[in-house]
Amino acid sequence: TEIYTLSLHDALPISAIDVYYLRDHKAGAGDYSSAIEELSPLVSKWFGDHRETPKAEVMDLPDANDASFEAGKMLLMPLGGSDTKLLLAAAQQLTHLSFPSPRAWIHDGLASFAQAQLIAEKEGRPAAIAYLKAHLTALVELEKASGGGEKERDALIYSEDDFRVETKSMYVWWMLRDMVGENALETALHNYKAADDHDPKYMQKLIEAEVHRDLQWFFDDWVYHDRGLPDFRVASVYPSRLPSGGYMITVTVENLGAAGAEIPVTLHMQGSEASDRLIIRGKSKASVRIETPSLPLEVTLNHGSVPESDTSNDVYKMEPANH
Repeated sequence: TEIYTLSLHDALPISAIDVYYLRDHKAGAGDYSSAIEELSPLVSKWFGDHRETPKAEVMDLPDANDASFEAGKMLLMPLGGSDTKLLLAAAQQLTHLSFPSPRAWIHDGLASFAQAQLIAEKEGRPAAIAYLKAHLTALVELEKASGGGEKERDALIYSEDDFRVETKSMYVWWMLRDMVGENALETALHNYKAADDHDPKYMQKLIEAEVHRDLQWFFDDWVYHDRGLPDFRVASVYPSRLPSGGYMITVTVENLGAAGAEIPVTLHMQGSEASDRLIIRGKSKASVRIETPSLPLEVTLNHGSVPESDTSNDVYKMEPANH
């Protein structure tokens, strides 16, 4: 079987990549080249350039149904696959190249996060949330298989389970993005230096330095320990009429899980909605007050940005008597 080489040097500011492709996959190799060019600005914007090696390789696989596999700086994948698969693979490879880290939850988690961010920028946030949700069932089953209770080996900072690291860390980075904002997270990531990452809290401190906010509780629940997944439900909704018109709605949310999180709480009125964010620690309750022009018809929690063990309680219908 003849193998051909396409070298991506001039078009790629982050790194040089040699693509080895089969004769009938020449078009796919060209598509991968285009994907690299398209994604380079996105990866540079988010992660900067921390590369340790100027060289990477892609090795073509003959069957379009073959699973992609990354070994060091080499990515093995079928170049005869779909454009979406090529883009997602390129996002993963570029992020791995530009952001080396001795910690898998950072190195592999950011590569998975880059894939979700790619979808968000190309198709919008709802499509990215759908991408996150597509991984949720398997993550919930994995957490159940852990048998409950906290196990140090399952904490992201120690875990050797590739799926747990890639999927749960993807959610962790997405949650951090929502909590601290894109600019602060981008700056912290640009300031990261793998050679300085000797303290497990190194990344936490970089992010906290940008937002001047204590994130210890979040990293304790999601990175340094494995406390499973949260499980939110609306405990109560209390409306009070304002003298100036409209209502102040107090929503109390209970977290039945052991991991805390910050989630959006959204009130849906006829033709409008109002939302605010709320931190609910594990095994506790918290309340948020939201001003509305009229009584809400329903309350929704989370919207899929935080992985939950049970999402059936995320919508609360208001009783007709409350209207």
